[in-house]
Amino acid sequence: MVEFLSPIIRNLSVGTTVVWFLIAVMPWLRGLRTAPEKAFTAASLLIALWGLADWVFANSSADVATLAVKVRMTCLVLSSLAFLYFGRWLARPRGGRDLLPLPVVVAVIAIIWTFAVVGVNYTPDGVPWVVRDPVWFAVYQIQVGAFGGGLLYYLAWSLRQSSFASEASRKRLRWVLWVFAFGLVVWVVTNLYGNLTPGPGLPAASSYALILGIPLLIAVIRIEPQRLRTALRRLLVTPARPTMAILYHNSGHPLAQIVLSAGKELDASSLSDLAQAVDSVLTKGLKSDPGALRQMLHGDYHIVFERGHHVTMVAILKGPPSEGLRSEMRGAVRDFEAFGGTRLETWESAATFSDKAFATLDEVLSPKVL
Repeated sequence: MVEFLSPIIRNLSVGTTVVWFLIAVMPWLRGLRTAPEKAFTAASLLIALWGLADWVFANSSADVATLAVKVRMTCLVLSSLAFLYFGRWLARPRGGRDLLPLPVVVAVIAIIWTFAVVGVNYTPDGVPWVVRDPVWFAVYQIQVGAFGGGLLYYLAWSLRQSSFASEASRKRLRWVLWVFAFGLVVWVVTNLYGNLTPGPGLPAASSYALILGIPLLIAVIRIEPQRLRTALRRLLVTPARPTMAILYHNSGHPLAQIVLSAGKELDASSLSDLAQAVDSVLTKGLKSDPGALRQMLHGDYHIVFERGHHVTMVAILKGPPSEGLRSEMRGAVRDFEAFGGTRLETWESAATFSDKAFATLDEVLSPKVL
């Protein structure tokens, strides 16, 4: 029985590589392109490489196995950084503070390739195990665990702000968080045990990633592409949800306006005149394309513009806008123009779609379906 299971255990890492490669590739092929989505793809690819290095470690001689261990640890460090960025960019706009983890990562990678790994020994059955420096290996473990904790913190914060989700959806998302939290705890406990009690352990360490990756891959496959994009990009908007939105016809006349109770109310006609004046300066003075005006700042309020062929959407929010908001506005404008078609060419005919215009703005301000 042991002889039968040994080859299976040694090759579990191949499954890890395949599963996490699919997790990375499938959302990308479905059109996920914002910064957090790119970070998630990079993190998943690094987990796939981690599984490949783990397979090489379990099936190689001492020198190659030692190199594979260092590559595996490096992939995990970089993956933890990418997952941290994924969570942070869901909850916060990108900025200079994103550079703060980089010196830590560089230092830990240097420790991995110099001090943390002493060598590789083998059991009488030929199962390899890593000889570690307990102090330096603990530094590596603390860094990965801390970045994993940061990911969970940012995901939990984003979900708490996700008013668009139903309670049933929020409950399912909380369960996903708990699954990953459990996986992180298992990884930390088993690594600490291995650090304190040197000796042979599980031949395929990345089997933990395989166990966590399978339900995630099933979720990615089962969720319809547009639904997946919508969910992720609405999560992206949660740090600063707009409190006012206006839909204009490109002739300058407003079609609809919605202001939430906490919103800053601006006169639609005055805002249109201001936008057209600034846009005229950009197009005539700076030779920019029409509709080049993308954003304005008034005190603490950001005014974001998304121009289509026939209509322009304007959102007002307190705080800097996220990439998700731009994506959401762009999709809303495209959907509205696809609905109206050629009847949006003039303001008079476009005004007949006022109900649809209000519904479009309401979905941007207060989305209700996950």
